[in-house]
Amino acid sequence: MSKPARQNWGSVENVLPEVDLIQVQTESYQDFLDNGVQEAFAEINENGGILDFTGKNWKLEFGNHFLGTPKLTPEEARRKGLTYDAPLRTEVKLTNLRTEETNVQEVFMADLPLMTETGTFVINGVDRCVVNQLVRSPGIFFSGESDPRTGRMLYRAELRPMRGSWLEVATSRRDILTVKIDRHRKVPATVLLRALGYASDEELLEMFKDVDINEDVHYIANTIEKDPTKSQNEALIELYEKIRPGEPAVLESAEELLKDLFFNPRRYDLSKVGRYKVNRRLDLNVPNTKENSVLTKEDIVAAFKYLIKLQNGVGKVDDIDHLSNRRVRRVGELVQTVAFRVGLLRLERSIREKMSLAKTTEELSPASLINARPLIATVSEFFRRNRLSAILDQTNPLSEVDNLRRLSVMGTGGVTRERASFSMRDINASQYSRIDPVRSPEGPNIGLVTYLPSMLASMSTVSWKLRIEKSSRTTAR
Repeated sequence: MSKPARQNWGSVENVLPEVDLIQVQTESYQDFLDNGVQEAFAEINENGGILDFTGKNWKLEFGNHFLGTPKLTPEEARRKGLTYDAPLRTEVKLTNLRTEETNVQEVFMADLPLMTETGTFVINGVDRCVVNQLVRSPGIFFSGESDPRTGRMLYRAELRPMRGSWLEVATSRRDILTVKIDRHRKVPATVLLRALGYASDEELLEMFKDVDINEDVHYIANTIEKDPTKSQNEALIELYEKIRPGEPAVLESAEELLKDLFFNPRRYDLSKVGRYKVNRRLDLNVPNTKENSVLTKEDIVAAFKYLIKLQNGVGKVDDIDHLSNRRVRRVGELVQTVAFRVGLLRLERSIREKMSLAKTTEELSPASLINARPLIATVSEFFRRNRLSAILDQTNPLSEVDNLRRLSVMGTGGVTRERASFSMRDINASQYSRIDPVRSPEGPNIGLVTYLPSMLASMSTVSWKLRIEKSSRTTAR
């Protein structure tokens, strides 16, 4: 006799939508494969491709790329102790600038590890994951500290790019603005302004007359008195001697140095995040395009003006530990910047040396110039030995997901546990519902390694809205 069918008179409601807890990993790496690889090749091709040292004989350019089919499945790679990867091939165009002959060839570049469906990599048969890195966001930050002698509040500004030289501007107790480039010796701020083209004293005073309005203290006038230079050429030489002491100062070298420090996209990159934050903080309208990923003269002048406003009591400082001043570097960005881009730059240097040794009368092919070992080595080094690449915690499925949602401030471009301050380890109010404030390891890594909360926790975060009624009572709802 068959059992009667069970009847359910209740109603099932889907309160929360389905969530993908490992999307932070899979989405980022897929973006690297789709866009990041092409961006790295485009950076090498920016100035017309790779030229030999003379710039008159050979030119090499990278074209379209594609990923091949992996030889193994993840299960086979685990069983055989191999890496689950796919070959990366690129169309390369070599041009003889003397004869205008071109040679297009498909060249093997590297084996790129592929991500499994669970957000992990299989490297030499072992499941590994790349920990997300929490770093200081590029942009401009203002801070202040009390002078121990006078008790006055002295403010400073830091312009930090994603890649390149740091620019620090500070106010001394003698009311003089000074700048430091990459922690070198400080110079009066007007030296940098003169080097940028604002050469005369009258031009400098006119530029800052709308903010330097304190009747008791005139910061620009005091800085000009301390400035040993009076022209743009003198300022360029002064900067060069401070940054590279002991080297003979030549005007052409000084101009090239200043350009490379802040205005060369190969050496300086604010990124879209940095450009957005600089525009927002200094109230600028510079278009957020790749051409404006370097500093502009307006950025530097606006930073000086805001610093003078702070000294005059107008404006506010930044909380460097607030999450609005931090950003997460996910696996795709880490692989692109720490491994793939570095390998391509080494490969570029190797190609340029080989092209310079080759004669234009020889028959040269792109494959003979490209040795994939530098790129293969940097990618392999990242996944095997980088601090952010860790063996997956496979105690249970929850610990695996936890491992993929871990955040660390250490690693390449981060801080070390010896240099980490208490404020960096402490819990900030902005972490509410964004970073789990409790689950941090005890010991020297406390506060430096944290975890993203589950999507369930962030979606069900409790918040209260205060409403002030006419009866002067405050009610919460």
